[in-house]
Amino acid sequence: MTEQREIDELIEELGDVDAEIQDAAISALAEIGAPAVPALIEVLGNDIWDLCDGAADALARIGAPAVPELIEALGDEIKHRSLNAADALGRLGEAAVPALIQALSDSYQPVRENAARAFGIMRGSAIAAVPALTQALRDEDVEVRANVAIALARLGESAKEAIPMLTETLRDESERVREHAAYALEQIGTPEAASVQPSE
Repeated sequence: MTEQREIDELIEELGDVDAEIQDAAISALAEIGAPAVPALIEVLGNDIWDLCDGAADALARIGAPAVPELIEALGDEIKHRSLNAADALGRLGEAAVPALIQALSDSYQPVRENAARAFGIMRGSAIAAVPALTQALRDEDVEVRANVAIALARLGESAKEAIPMLTETLRDESERVREHAAYALEQIGTPEAASVQPSE
């Protein structure tokens, strides 16, 4: 059996109702590694949730070799492919951080938004991104700013250096961004964060 045929058959098994078959397929695709990445990226745009979830898991297990194509997929015009790419990058953890930091300043808004979303999924593994996330609170796009504030909230006290910028963000033009900024300050939980009063 050729490698590509094996990849195709394993991808079909990602959507199997038997969890053991699905898990075995994820493990086998992860073992194949980089050659399986293009096909798995394609699957991220599928309408079947189990297939997408399995592909995201396999890509996360492949790790660093999958990062460049996942970053590119953040801006895919198929919305759920870009969202699933963010999910996979978030599961990938620290190996994705440098590329996601770069993506936060991409010229294309969906890439920035989904990079921020990936950091939110990543939680504690995103500590090194706090300075970049802090700067991204000034992004021109409301969805980017909202997702950045969510990511900082999920980092808790580890995001304490973002307190001054979050405080400034309490005056954001968007009510949703203001609410997420206030929640982030609450989650950071330091005395400095607790002393900040929301804008009227």
